[in-house]
Parts: sequence; structure tokens; C-alpha cells
Amino acid sequence: MKRKRRGSSKGWFAICLAAILAGCGQRAEIVEKETPETEEKREIPFDEPLPRDYKGTLTMWSWDASYYQTVTQAFQEKYPNVEFVSVAVEHKDLPMKYQTALVSGGELPDIGWAIIDSRGKVFELDMWEPLEQEPYNFDLSQVYEYLRPHMVNSKGNVCGIEQSLSPAGLAYRKDLAKKYLGTDDPDELEQMMPDWDSFIEKGREVYEKSAGNVYMMFSLGDVRQFIQEQQETPWVDGTEIDVEKNFGRTFRLMERFREANVSDSLIAWTPAWNRAFSQDKHIFATCASWAIKFTIETHDTRGQETGHWGMMSAPEGNVSMGGTAMGITKTCKDKRLAWEFLKFATLSVEGAKAINSMGLMTAARQPYEEEPGLKNYKSAWFGEQDVGVYYMDKIIPNIKTRIMTEEDGIIHSCLSLVMDVMNEDRSVTCEEALLELRKELAEELPDFNVK
Repeated sequence: MKRKRRGSSKGWFAICLAAILAGCGQRAEIVEKETPETEEKREIPFDEPLPRDYKGTLTMWSWDASYYQTVTQAFQEKYPNVEFVSVAVEHKDLPMKYQTALVSGGELPDIGWAIIDSRGKVFELDMWEPLEQEPYNFDLSQVYEYLRPHMVNSKGNVCGIEQSLSPAGLAYRKDLAKKYLGTDDPDELEQMMPDWDSFIEKGREVYEKSAGNVYMMFSLGDVRQFIQEQQETPWVDGTEIDVEKNFGRTFRLMERFREANVSDSLIAWTPAWNRAFSQDKHIFATCASWAIKFTIETHDTRGQETGHWGMMSAPEGNVSMGGTAMGITKTCKDKRLAWEFLKFATLSVEGAKAINSMGLMTAARQPYEEEPGLKNYKSAWFGEQDVGVYYMDKIIPNIKTRIMTEEDGIIHSCLSLVMDVMNEDRSVTCEEALLELRKELAEELPDFNVK
């Protein structure tokens, strides 16, 4: 298969050194944003609230401006003398930026962010405060169980707390489901398609019934990512990556999706994929809780008036899709303030209310016990269905979680590369794709036995 070649992981150290040499300009930018040293403060126990007039500054490297602004502004309503400084960073660039700062002795943010795709690697960096230890004493039981493996490193240290839940099921167009599947009821759809085999057969019928105008899914890549996360086995076992065991079934299912015309050939996040949410050509979309506002409400221009979306559990189980954790770096200048902010943003009722305004749901359990109404979230695009309650009561209890490894980020990239080729070139078989995946992984991870 022809493909664009990415840089090998062998070049990582050289890239870091180059970034260090070029870092003077970045260093100057950071120094300009540093605030004068705050006056010495009395020590306040970490389990007591800060006084309202507490002064301080926290820095972050972030990529989600909406989340950042929402939680920091809510925190400043409680602590008006606290300031925040944010440097915008693409999440794909963050691992290198962290590592470069560590190698060069450069500035790290007070609050570190870590997206799920590269978190296995990022949480192994020696830069995180262990939140389960003194003086923080955070207990993992405070958050939903399925998230806990994604918040720790290989030593068992809690390096960060999830910004929000990211449960994912299937969103579906109720009008198209009614027309081609005979029902728009989520329970009936789940019973009709309990596994991917039955989903594929129904998809074949839909394509034929619509004279080739309607597909079940938008993209093979969307389906691949979802099905891949339904497997609970870590992708790396010691120094071994078993391609057949970890990815064989997924790629064979993708070939069946493609050959039966169950999935369209769009590529996620492209303009064509975005526009398709306003069209009448696709019944189902993989949908994490954050995707309701970020994807469906943003790109479906008619849905607000028609309320033509519904939410259901996926065949063979639901997944956690996406997600960002926040932690405190070891170089943080005011760890007491950082902990107060982290508790507010991720564990408190006030923080839960703030992100609920964005259609997000806190990962902490206690806020829902104190205010059960925090589960509720309705979107005009979903009519009368309370999608917040559906996620909490139907999607989350049926989520499978895979343990992270350091190599997950590279493996994600290799999977996406090969799947895009398989999506665009129908002559590429699943066996050829698996062979190419082995080659990619062997080149990118030369110290591992790829079989």
C-alpha cells in the first residue's frame, strides 16, 4: 500500500534536542507571562477551603478553550483574586512539549493536561504529583469505576483526574431508523442488533432498500475506533504486540462493513464528514457525551427544529471515547492553590454545574448524590429524550475499559493510517491491512516483538 511516511520514533531524541536549541524564543514568551512572586502565605491545610481573598496565579497548557474558560471563570467567581495564564497547545504536540521542558529544564505549567490517546506515555514522565499521597489524599473511589485505570501510571500513582465523563454509545437518526429499520425506539433497536454481525446484516438491507443512498455509518474509521475500544486487553504485553489477537477481529469486521456497504467512506473530522450530519444519508454515529454539542449540534443545521436524533447502547457494549485528565506538576509554584482548583473543576458540585452548561458530566460520584439533577441533560436535537440520564443509567454501566500502555499513542497513529487506506481503497483486504499494520508497528516500535 502507498502511504505517507511519518517520522520514526528513532528520531524522537534528535527532535527534542532541536526543540531545546530553538526554545529560547518560547522561553522568553513564558517569562513575559510570569507574574511577580506572590507574598508569603500562611500554610492552609489541603483539606480546608481557601479564604475567598486568596491571591495566586496558575498556568496551563491547554487546547480546549471552551472548557478552560468555563471552569476558570467559575472558579474566579469563588476566588476573584486568582489569575490564570493559558498557553494554547495542540494536544498531539503536548507529549513532545512536556518532554522537551523536562530535558532542557524549561518551564512546565502548574496544571498539566493529558489526553487519553497519549496519556499512557505522558503519565510515565517524571513530572506529576502523586495525588493519592499526602498532602492531597485523593481516593480513586471518588470517580466512576471505569475511569480509574486511565488515571494512574504503571507505578499506581494517580497522576490526574478526568475533566469529565466521556461515555459513548450510538446516536441515530430517528426518522431514518423508523423508515428503514421499522422502529425508532432505542430498546427495540438494541434488541434487533445485539452484536455487530446482526448490525452488518441490517446495514446490508438498508443499503439495498434505499437503492444505495443510505448507509448505517459515516466512516470505517469511526467504527474501527469504537470496536477497538470494546476490547479490554492491553495492546502491549511486556515487549510483545500481538496484532492478530488485538486487531484481527476488528479489521475483519471492517472489511465486512465495507463490502456490505454498511459504512460510507468518509474520513472523520473532514469538511465532508461534518456536512454529512445535515444530510439524510447515515443512520448511526458513534457518539460520546461531548460529541453532542461538539459534533451533532454544531454540524446538523436542521436537528434543532426536528429533534430527529436518538441515543442507544451499541452492539456488544459501550466504550469511553476521548477524555482529558488534569494533574499538578512537581514544579508547580502554588500546589495548595492548584489542588483547590483541581478539586473544584473535577470533584465539586460547583464544578459539575459549570461543565454541565457545556453538556459535559463530571467524573465524580458525589455531586450526583448531592444533586441528582446533574444527571439531566436535554438537547433539542434529541427531542424529549434526556440524553444525560441515558448516558448515566444505560451507557455507563455497560462500558468496557482497556488498560493504557506507553505505546498507545504510536499504535493509535498506525491504526488510523492503515484504516484510512483500507477505507479509501476497496481493493485492500483485511489481511493486507494487518500485514501493513505489522510493518508500521515494527518500524515505529523496533524494541518490541510485533507478531
